[in-house]
Amino acid sequence: MFSRNLIDPDVAEWQFDGFAWLIDNFETKPALADSPLILPTPDFFPEIDALSPTQADHIFRLVKAQCGFNEGDIFELEGKSGRPDASLGGLAMVETTGDTACGTYQLIPSKVGNPREIIRYDLGLENKPAQLIATFAHELSHALHTRAKAQLEIEPELYELFTDLTAIFLGYGVFLANTRFEFSQFTNADTQGWQAQGAGYLPEADMVFATALFMRIKNMPKETATPHLKPRLRKMLKKAWRQLDKNMDEVEALRVRVPLAD
Repeated sequence: MFSRNLIDPDVAEWQFDGFAWLIDNFETKPALADSPLILPTPDFFPEIDALSPTQADHIFRLVKAQCGFNEGDIFELEGKSGRPDASLGGLAMVETTGDTACGTYQLIPSKVGNPREIIRYDLGLENKPAQLIATFAHELSHALHTRAKAQLEIEPELYELFTDLTAIFLGYGVFLANTRFEFSQFTNADTQGWQAQGAGYLPEADMVFATALFMRIKNMPKETATPHLKPRLRKMLKKAWRQLDKNMDEVEALRVRVPLAD
């Protein structure tokens, strides 16, 4: 029998706990007052031109500000060569470029002054604004963790998943869910098939559920996100909405949760 839940209840509980820690450490008021739902519109991303050679710098400045960093937070932004391809072989094949990260975050301590913070990204994303936004949101979430009021205690194997959850908490759920899997057709002299490229670590359904949780905490109608989601994700959002109907006590507890004092 198919489950009526989008995700396992234990995973949902993990997300509730994760949001509680994030609220404690990064919000100033209850109900996610500091975190808008970021949408792919000119209101959030003005003057986006996928062909611009300065596109990555422009997007990074926008995402950095949206995540709450200021001019005193200095990051070194570096483009890196594309990720290696892997294929299954044969006439009909799938090439996946998701075997390595779209981006990385590196913190280099310094004996004098502030540490160096380096964010590297796949140069192949420069003409893919949505993936670039999702990547920067994820990597800046790493940087945010270093500024938390309380130490993050988490199993190492769950840390990248939690970093995705952090990016969704910051409002980037639509971007992360939409870019979790992207497909394009390819063909050459003796092969044809589909190329898959993914950004992020959380499963697609988990991303959609976390986005729904974010919206329910903020009392936002699901129609705010629906027009900006891929069709299959819209169905997931409805299912997540129904699952959260059964968890409104947890949602309400997060909605009224008072963040830790500075």
